Amino acid sequence: MTQRERFDHLYEAGKRSTRQALLLGLFIILLGVMFWFTDERRLAELVWFVLFIPVVSFVKVWARTKTLLTFNEAPDYRRLVWYEYWSGMAVIVIFCVLIVTLLLRPEQANILILVVAFNLFAWIASSKIDQKLANIDPEHVTHKAYERGKVGFFLK
Repeated sequence: MTQRERFDHLYEAGKRSTRQALLLGLFIILLGVMFWFTDERRLAELVWFVLFIPVVSFVKVWARTKTLLTFNEAPDYRRLVWYEYWSGMAVIVIFCVLIVTLLLRPEQANILILVVAFNLFAWIASSKIDQKLANIDPEHVTHKAYERGKVGFFLK
């Protein structure tokens, strides 16, 4: 499968996962509104901030991982795809911890420094994993190629 065909598969999977994430996000927003109007404001905030962004992010990360796993059967490639998935999941979990901490104990705002440092580490790690995937499989669609392709500047 060429890089262009892989891009097309990833792009279609991304569109499908965006629709799924929007439907799920709408359900979460409505659930929060329901709590808001029953005077459960703290619960509504937790539902909105602890469920909405992580669930939407999970749907997007899972769709990308599932699609990437169909492109190459090599054990090294699959292992790195799963590493990228788990680094994304770690970022989502850290985000949840941050939001819960800020909502329940606002005086603990100094935890933001640790969260920013961890997210920077995860971003760099994801970039390195993406480079290694491109080294293992020359037809791998990197994040950079995907972002360029989405706006019409696919290189190959």
